[in-house]
Amino acid sequence: MLMGSVLAAFILPLILPFPQKQEGVTLCYPLVGPVQRFNLDLSGAALARTRAHEDAHAAQCRRDGAIWHFVRGAFPSNRLAAEAEAYCAEANFGVSKGDHARLEYARIQDELREMAWFRRLSSDALNNSLASQCPMIAVAAAREEADWQARRHGVESR
Repeated sequence: MLMGSVLAAFILPLILPFPQKQEGVTLCYPLVGPVQRFNLDLSGAALARTRAHEDAHAAQCRRDGAIWHFVRGAFPSNRLAAEAEAYCAEANFGVSKGDHARLEYARIQDELREMAWFRRLSSDALNNSLASQCPMIAVAAAREEADWQARRHGVESR
């Protein structure tokens, strides 16, 4: 009975229909390592961006091992660090393709705030975790935001 339950827990996520709202998922299994699934509706840049995010989770799985990866994900602060790292990979991909760092950074902040896991965490905690995982994007975003604000206020004052 126990063995059947364990086997079902490993196999069901691989064969059940993919949730429509989800873009991708990385499952971390003992001995097997990371197994990724992607929404079949994604293509082109959206798929590449999602792959960057999920590849970061796959790297975490390989680095931590399945057991520690599972335990780490059970605690909001550790899960936040893991998600911030994955979103950073996604933002780096976007910026490398010409997107603005300030817009990427703001989008990631919004996505983290909307995740059920992090609703009880303060905005400062979310921002600090993201900035620690993504310092180059954070600096570039702040610089772009300052430049944008200066241009905006320069135009308004005329």
